[in-house]
Amino acid sequence: MNKKEIKLKIYGMSCDDCALTIERNLLTQNGVIDAKVSYREKEGIAIIDADSIKPEDILGNSIFSINSKYKAIIKKE
Repeated sequence: MNKKEIKLKIYGMSCDDCALTIERNLLTQNGVIDAKVSYREKEGIAIIDADSIKPEDILGNSIFSINSKYKAIIKKE
């Protein structure tokens, strides 16, 4: 397993429940090992298995779909 940490800037959250909803949804995605989302920071971290998912695949998660109020970008270090 090739673990990689992906940092996200997340838009559209209005409360802590929004952060939990995004977190839970990310955890259902194949290749995502762990996810933590902070409403206060408007950011999230996803730990992925880079052998089975690419970082940009996270942005294709249904929680960030065109019909969703949540949007995200990968933060560059």
